[in-house]
Amino acid sequence: MSPRQSKSPQVKKVVSASRRTELVAHYPDYLVERLTALNPESIHTVVLWTKDPSNLLAHQKLRATLSRVGQVFVHWTVTGLGGTFLEPSVPPMQEQLLLLDAVIEYVGDPRRVHWRFDPLLSARRGEERLSNVDLNLFRPLAERFSIAGIPTVHVSFVSMYRKVVRRLAAVGVTFEEYDCEMRRQFLSDCAEVASGYGMAIATCCEPGFPVQRCIDGALLTDLHPTNEPCRTERASGQRKLCGCTVSLDVGRYLPCPNRCLYCYAHPAT
Repeated sequence: MSPRQSKSPQVKKVVSASRRTELVAHYPDYLVERLTALNPESIHTVVLWTKDPSNLLAHQKLRATLSRVGQVFVHWTVTGLGGTFLEPSVPPMQEQLLLLDAVIEYVGDPRRVHWRFDPLLSARRGEERLSNVDLNLFRPLAERFSIAGIPTVHVSFVSMYRKVVRRLAAVGVTFEEYDCEMRRQFLSDCAEVASGYGMAIATCCEPGFPVQRCIDGALLTDLHPTNEPCRTERASGQRKLCGCTVSLDVGRYLPCPNRCLYCYAHPAT
């Protein structure tokens, strides 16, 4: 066979589930359906994005399907705002952290879990003020995740899309603005705290900071049980400051019961 006719082995795909909707907590059967249609054995890694990973422990069909893929990697968002008017249906952080050790055991390696402390925001509703732009909140969370062996925390400030501003105004909520210098200082303070616990910090599409990767093909290759390679080139169609590598997102913009007021994927009203 000539070089022109020869075929290199097909690289297995990385699946993202999902940046668009919380599939793990609220649509596990849909996720099973999508993964099954792709053939789990052909998947290098499933990257899960969730604010409540309890179905990784309790949903048998999901567990059975994920057991057939090469590796499971979890982006776990704990903002400290669960159960408040900003994240009314997200479990409070104390409840989420009770699952931490079991989730790590399930994925097989603490490096396959990254903590997301984003978005960062401060908001008012009448006399009530909520904020996670607070080192006194960040520090104990960083300590708990670091003790469990989680190596990285991803941070970013909220993006105020016009439809989000309209939604907030309709329910009497206003967000506080943070200028570039205030953002830079807080993120630097977070990095110092994280470093003290042996954690790396990665900003997500933050102006003035290096381009980072939430989905990192090189990292997923290193963590894969057999070090099987996957694609490592930058994905097209992402924001300018996003360095994520190629993946297939299997989500849709489905109604999300989390009801986070700041969510860009939530309908305008």
